[in-house]
Amino acid sequence: MTTTSSGEVSVAAGALTPRRARPWAQLRLWGPIAIVPILVAVFTALNPRFLYPENLLNIVSAASVLMVLAVAQTFVILMGSIDLSVGSVVTLTGVVGALAVEEHGAVGLLAVPLIGLAAGAINGTLFAYVKLPSFLVTLGTLYAFNGVSLFISNGASTPLPVGAPLAGVFSGTTLGLPTIFLWALIVLILAIIVLRFTRFGRFTYVLGGGEAVGRLSGVPVQWQKFRVFLLAGVLASFGGMLLMFRINGSGPDMGESFLLPTIAAVVMGGTPLTGGVGGPLRTVLGVLIITILTNGMTLANVHPFLQIVIQGVVVIVAVAISMDRSRVGLIK
Repeated sequence: MTTTSSGEVSVAAGALTPRRARPWAQLRLWGPIAIVPILVAVFTALNPRFLYPENLLNIVSAASVLMVLAVAQTFVILMGSIDLSVGSVVTLTGVVGALAVEEHGAVGLLAVPLIGLAAGAINGTLFAYVKLPSFLVTLGTLYAFNGVSLFISNGASTPLPVGAPLAGVFSGTTLGLPTIFLWALIVLILAIIVLRFTRFGRFTYVLGGGEAVGRLSGVPVQWQKFRVFLLAGVLASFGGMLLMFRINGSGPDMGESFLLPTIAAVVMGGTPLTGGVGGPLRTVLGVLIITILTNGMTLANVHPFLQIVIQGVVVIVAVAISMDRSRVGLIK
């Protein structure tokens, strides 16, 4: 594992040698950074209210849950896998969490990390030890977790009780900023520390370079895969709890809208789906691009259906920019 001239951590399949800086790699590095100020300038020109403090706080608040979930997705994508069950874990967390708080008060919140651990353990076991593709495993658990959520809630929303315990800890404002954003910032900082300064982080990058590289480097491949999915499950459940407090309850589809944005945020930030390069700090750029794009188009009165089209085009362009074709032997 090496650090390139652009500052990215990189593990090339078959060798632990530095990569030479290429124009395409530079585009992957600087492209997302340039997009953010461009979007800000465009949407400010379309509607000066975009830069109003109230709207900037709205952007920060809206980006918080997505940031936590995108960080969870970053760990998985860095090792060259994918987690399609992130949104369904959010839904299951919200449904069970709201019902548990209603029945047992603050103690009910203990169910939140347990849901994440269980979901991550199921995904990790099927992927690492049963050796099923991560795409198929998490596609299956996506439906399974959503089904459990619908069964438990009977397809109905569950509001949090008035004066719900710890609501002030996860909602409201602190130091003039949304408290939910500060929690997301803590998650981001911890993720950066783990990936940069721990064996867990180094092993994750090495797996992104290829399992053969991992085994030659002494990485416990199966155990590492399991741990990454376990961590992703816990982070997804924490994001679900933050969303539960933000909307003051739960719904049977509350996490549905987060699946594709989490993947898009990771890729747009410069962490390719092939893994091994990038990290959570770059994922923040993708989260900002998505949130600013959504907020700006709403202020500019872009038709909601057209917004979906534009977001889809942006994702395609982002994948085209970030994908390292030299590491893909066959496009299929």
